[in-house]
Amino acid sequence: MAILVGYDIEMDVNSVRYELSRAGRQALVSDCAAAAEAAAIALVRFDERLLRAEPVLADGARQRGHAFEAQALVGLSGGLCPLEDLVLHDSGMDVRSPTREITRAATMLDERRRLARREPAAILSPTALRQRLGIAESEESDRTDRVTSPPGTAKQVVAPWDRIERDDDDEDPAGEDDLGLEDEEGLGDPAFADIDALLVRTRKKLDAWNDFSSDEGRKNLMLRDPTYDAAGRFARWQDILEEGRGLPAALAAAVALDAWLWLEPSERAGELGFALAATVLRQRELAQAHLPTVGVGLRRGKFRWSPHLALSARVEGLLGAFGEAAAFGQRDLDRLSLARTLMLRRCEGRRGNSRLVDLVDLFVSSPLVTVQLAAARLNVTSQAVEAMLKELGGSLPRELTGRKRYRAWGIL
Repeated sequence: MAILVGYDIEMDVNSVRYELSRAGRQALVSDCAAAAEAAAIALVRFDERLLRAEPVLADGARQRGHAFEAQALVGLSGGLCPLEDLVLHDSGMDVRSPTREITRAATMLDERRRLARREPAAILSPTALRQRLGIAESEESDRTDRVTSPPGTAKQVVAPWDRIERDDDDEDPAGEDDLGLEDEEGLGDPAFADIDALLVRTRKKLDAWNDFSSDEGRKNLMLRDPTYDAAGRFARWQDILEEGRGLPAALAAAVALDAWLWLEPSERAGELGFALAATVLRQRELAQAHLPTVGVGLRRGKFRWSPHLALSARVEGLLGAFGEAAAFGQRDLDRLSLARTLMLRRCEGRRGNSRLVDLVDLFVSSPLVTVQLAAARLNVTSQAVEAMLKELGGSLPRELTGRKRYRAWGIL
């Protein structure tokens, strides 16, 4: 348990506690007021620029922001996700076999696109969040029963490796029969007997946690901790989200993200908290034209979130990440605008029915363009697209696949 002096905040992950008193909120507002104001100004400036920009530039910045955010979230967890491989995998044009990190990033990319299309109120509703996290109503009622039960009946929380019952040894002392390791000739190594017994107990525990009796259960096999109490963690995070309604918009989003990182309401979708914090910013009208790339700001900045830091330091660092995300968006929009200007110079003096300008806008609005995609979008032949690519000359965006056939270009 960590008690943060001066903020009247008491946190304990095992008991799913994250308390913020009225005095604590006032102290937090006082300490983080400057950082919250700077983050809000940066977000509003970038959002207003997107609203005033040409639609093709604004759409291109939003689409690339989703890809940048997915790459940054994988990087924050220690993974490697090249941006070119991500956009190629998203378009079904993998140059090499996708790695686990690429698959995770593609899932986050789809998640952000889905959230960007929906209204913030529909995303942050308790029912929608509970459905997204896979928390059933029965789990909520079970949590209520546990909270109202006498203190002496509470189950002690232990590490997952300590939850393997040692009583299983009495049922199957050696464990060779279950693993098919029995050796009638006595050639087995006794040094591995304990390891074999542990493997048997582990397999029995996994069998108890997963459903092997139905096709649906076998299709959704995963390792879940029965004592994780996802419903309790989500309920506490929902309370923090409601308590933050009285805070400034940027500060409320930072507190919501900090509480998510602390409580970890989802055992499998930890990165979802960044998108939900960005949705809070949309709901509070700091980012009406885009879904902020909070992970990009955190990845590019010097601050790294840690539960060992004080609450004010954590929240102030997250607010700095909001501002860094907006600054990165400004630079990316400048880069897209410059690339479009250079390509449009090649379109000067063309006939009125030339589709070269449309090809330039396609490059700006989409992270990846192929000959087949351009032919379908512009309603021309593949030979015409290849001729227009040659006309762009040195202003043609970078080729992403490194191949001579089935190539793709993009501004990344």
